[in-house]
Amino acid sequence: MTTATLPIFEAVVLVVAAPLCGVALAVRRLRGAAAAAALFVAVLTVSALWTLADLGWSAAGGRVLVSYATVGTVGFALAALGAWFGSVWRDPLDAAAFSVGSSLVAAFGIFAAGPLAANLPTPLVNAALIASPIVSAASAADVDLLRMDLLYRISPLAHGRFDYPSWFVPLAVFGTLLLISLAGTARALRKGWL
Repeated sequence: MTTATLPIFEAVVLVVAAPLCGVALAVRRLRGAAAAAALFVAVLTVSALWTLADLGWSAAGGRVLVSYATVGTVGFALAALGAWFGSVWRDPLDAAAFSVGSSLVAAFGIFAAGPLAANLPTPLVNAALIASPIVSAASAADVDLLRMDLLYRISPLAHGRFDYPSWFVPLAVFGTLLLISLAGTARALRKGWL
């Protein structure tokens, strides 16, 4: 694994871990949830600093910095989504299932569509690529994810027409999701839905 692909791997981990951390923090019945979330953030921060120290302030380092900004925004947005679901659903397992399920659909839905994705209109494919945290992190790091060897062989998307999102588009989309999720969580906690 190269330093340029490390943020992509971390985005894959965030797809599951961030919503679970958010649910755990919202439920407040799970002991050690805050410590686990803080440890998770610390590990990602150390990984980002290690990668930047390895690359320095070169052009590649700038791309990785933008990629980590995207990964961080995605992580906070998915954690806030998990917290929102955790504050709305009474059963923490339901909240975890819905938040992780939503995150997985956003991350892998366009890939799971298989041959159907090849027939979708280009704007719809582009929107699905923006919604995928993994594609967003790869795009911000200037990694051509869909044309890597494995995905190029198995995914019909790689052979079709699509545009990777510019680095600022996923930041705006996931930043908006973060604000909406925080507002939803605040409203749910204010109404006492817990």
